[in-house]
Amino acid sequence: MKGRFVVNPFPTVPLTPSDQAQLHDLVNSLVKAGLERYTSYLKHDDNKVDLHRWKLVKSRETARVYMEKPGPGSNQDSQDLPSLLCVGTTTGQLEDLMFGVVNPTLEVMRIKASYVDDLSGAAVLANVEEPTMDEPFKSLVVKWMELDIPLHTTSLVKNRDYIYAEATDIIELPTGERVGYHLLHSINFPQTHELPHRIRGNLSICGFFRQLSPDVTEIFVTGIMDPAGGLVRHLVIPNMATTFLSTLKYTHCGQMKKLAWMLEKRYKESRLLGTPNKKVQCVTCRAAITGRKLGDFGKTDATCKLCFCYVCHSCKIHKKISFVTPDMLLAKRKVTFCGLCLAEANKSDASEAARAQILENYPTNRHTSSTTSESETSSNS
Repeated sequence: MKGRFVVNPFPTVPLTPSDQAQLHDLVNSLVKAGLERYTSYLKHDDNKVDLHRWKLVKSRETARVYMEKPGPGSNQDSQDLPSLLCVGTTTGQLEDLMFGVVNPTLEVMRIKASYVDDLSGAAVLANVEEPTMDEPFKSLVVKWMELDIPLHTTSLVKNRDYIYAEATDIIELPTGERVGYHLLHSINFPQTHELPHRIRGNLSICGFFRQLSPDVTEIFVTGIMDPAGGLVRHLVIPNMATTFLSTLKYTHCGQMKKLAWMLEKRYKESRLLGTPNKKVQCVTCRAAITGRKLGDFGKTDATCKLCFCYVCHSCKIHKKISFVTPDMLLAKRKVTFCGLCLAEANKSDASEAARAQILENYPTNRHTSSTTSESETSSNS
């Protein structure tokens, strides 16, 4: 992600009730079609990719991205971009992944981008459906985003940008299994004209996520990203594949957002109740802190920031947490934790953190638009 997001280049997009209804219909039809592909993959393909139809183009960890092969009789030299398929698994719970995915406001978009690194500039143009306390992972938002293209700093290549609808939710399969989805689909409005020094691309991507075991979630993503502008296929497809593989970072993003919420919660509690006096020993290995080592524990990174207990140098765990400060700066801070608190945080319910985020974003009216066109800056500290 860039050091700062650019200023929103568009005004907010006013949507009539008819516009919103059409967007809902479009999303429902695209999700339905995507779900049919996914259930076919589960039932008829037995969770296996047909290598006669798909060619492996990139893999990372436990996920693989395939490119659809040209059909018989098709033009092998065609510049039309093929569909991509990403399948595999990621560690963590479904709710953690969906908490990492859902990002209905600009602040949350920026925090997500800091972990996932999936865009370089963005803006929220209209909120059609915001998360609620009953459905904390359900959203439908109209957005603009900019993606850096290799060599974009030269005069040879221009950055690509997209106007799109983004939808998220957790639904049920006919079997009763819960499945999360994430849809991005290009749309356009009279207000969202093409911008100087950028080329408008098109995309249509639909991902589904299903819990396989307590700490493993399946991913299934299909779609296409067309950056337009005549870029050759061998430049475009690897970048598309990398974008699909960013799905692997969603769970980590959700877990870091949970940690940030727990830190804020404990900080508020400590302001009211104070911090408890703890034994001068490592909370993890129980080693006593004596003599020269005692001075080390005056450092700010010598205590877990969730339980406030001492942690020795060998046992302390650092995590980089992203925050948006009151003056709208994005800061990434190294925070110290003990292993017990991290394990507790990972097992905690992401739905609770998502509901707390809803109350924070929409304190007076959960259905008030969160569109913005203000200048945003960010910095790392």
